Amino acid sequence: MMYYFSFDWQKWLKKILRVIGNTGLNVFILYWCGAVFYDGPFGQANLWNALLAIVWLTAMALAWRKLQLRWQQVVSVFALSLVVIIPWSFIQPSNDKQWAQGFEKTGHVTIEGDLVTFHNFRDFDYTKEGVVNPVWTSRQVHLSKLKGMDIFHDRFLGNLMAHPILSYDFGDDGHICLSIETRREVGEKFTPVAGLYKVFELQYIFASEEDIVRVRTNIRKEPVFLYKSAVNIDEVRELFISSVKVQNELLVKPQFYNVINANCTTSIRNQIPKDRQSPFDIRMLVNGLLDKYLYEKGSIVSQGLSYKELRDRCQIDKAAQVAHDDPEFSKRVREGRPGQE
Repeated sequence: MMYYFSFDWQKWLKKILRVIGNTGLNVFILYWCGAVFYDGPFGQANLWNALLAIVWLTAMALAWRKLQLRWQQVVSVFALSLVVIIPWSFIQPSNDKQWAQGFEKTGHVTIEGDLVTFHNFRDFDYTKEGVVNPVWTSRQVHLSKLKGMDIFHDRFLGNLMAHPILSYDFGDDGHICLSIETRREVGEKFTPVAGLYKVFELQYIFASEEDIVRVRTNIRKEPVFLYKSAVNIDEVRELFISSVKVQNELLVKPQFYNVINANCTTSIRNQIPKDRQSPFDIRMLVNGLLDKYLYEKGSIVSQGLSYKELRDRCQIDKAAQVAHDDPEFSKRVREGRPGQE
């Protein structure tokens, strides 16, 4: 006796396409529901915004369920979406808001020949008890003295999320840190979900290591690692100049931070010419293991150590806490680190 198996591929293809379509529609609706919640007229993640989002979501669900014809459902979803998308598209970034401490000033840089001058350079001081002495100043270095770059890797959420900080080494002119951050208003808190919307402006902060590193190692008590970049000096100089250019552009044309395409990692990648960009890696977004990605690419000095050995050798938060008030803070956190002089 023979058995024949009949497979109705057209039926299954329709089911698969329906699942994909419904999933895409649900993601679309949930995203714009989030836009109402975070970017609505009553303030970030406000209770009234939450109620407004519920009303909008309820209207969307009722339109989909009550209307019988598919074209009516599609038109209703489209119309209700426009109610959110049109006003949302008019929300513009700004440099003129009530900024939280640490974000009050908009920095910019001038280059005259070999002399580089940082205006509104952040150099906050912190006591061991966490008292902040806010200092905004100017700082000068010579471009010809740029000899390398270090990378601080602040793993504030472990393997999930981290914050990379570039530190440009200008020899006896000292180190200049670049921290790419969300520029937050008074009362705003960073969350990755809020970073999907128009909640935070993007800010390039040039600052001293005593400020930008100590606040993480000594005040927030976060695990921080220091790596020596293996990138050649010409590319380091190019990255520095492009970072200056972006900061100056943000002074006259602010833009929003975005957790996907304009965060602390992808913003740096965006500065690299497209023909030289590495293929996208998920660790550029979920960047707690960004240092492992850089290790695998050979972009940081390892001196033959395994990734685990290198990471253990490069953790500097304890050394930074010991050197809290040391006038040679930068030197102390580098002692014994692979690749450091």
